[in-house]
This record gives sequence, structure tokens and C-alpha cells, in this order.
Amino acid sequence: MTTCSNTGIAEKSAATPISADQARALHGRAGVEFIDPRPVKAIRETTGRIPGARLIPLAQIDAGALPAAFADRSLHVIATCQAGPMAERAAAAFARLGFACVSWVEGGTQSWVDAGYPTIRD
Repeated sequence: MTTCSNTGIAEKSAATPISADQARALHGRAGVEFIDPRPVKAIRETTGRIPGARLIPLAQIDAGALPAAFADRSLHVIATCQAGPMAERAAAAFARLGFACVSWVEGGTQSWVDAGYPTIRD
């Protein structure tokens, strides 16, 4: 097992859970992309989203129809949703698509909010 470049998270063939604090420590680093697979309405009506998190619907991820920014499979992709289950599914899909370093935030964006970190509702 190796370590994801610039993140210190163990690289695996499957996705790994990380805490909100670990996610916050990685937020804004080069080579790290946050994604949120929820519908915009759900994001607005619940926790909001982590600043900078790209909105990519779960069906689009499952189909492998990723934005051009995700052409580099060496990115560390961190998925989040409201509470975690949808993020775990999205992270597993990214792993199946060949990303070597994929995580999801345990407890989702709610754990991020509970830790006192900001969200946006755009």
C-alpha cells in the first residue's frame, strides 16, 4: 500500500472513510477534489455543501461521465453528502473508475458542520 500524493492517506483499491477533521486538513490542497453527489435542492434544504465541492450527480458518477477535471486518476477524490451513505456509494464508484485514492467523509457534511466548518448553499 502506498500513500496518496500530498495527502498522507493510505492508497487502496477501494475507498476509505475519513473524519471531518481529516477532510478539513486536506481541503484546498493541490491534487485533492471534493465532490457532492446530491441534488442541488437537497443540498440547499439540508447542510449546504463544503466550499469548493463539485456537484456531480451519483448517476453521472456511476455512468463514468465525469467532468474533464477528473481525467487525472491520481487525484485524491473525497466524497461527501448529508450523512454519508450516498458519499460512500460515490466514493466506491470513483474507485471502480480507477481512482487510486478515494475517500468519503464519515457522517457526511453533517459531521463537517458539527465540527464547526463552514458550508455554502448556492
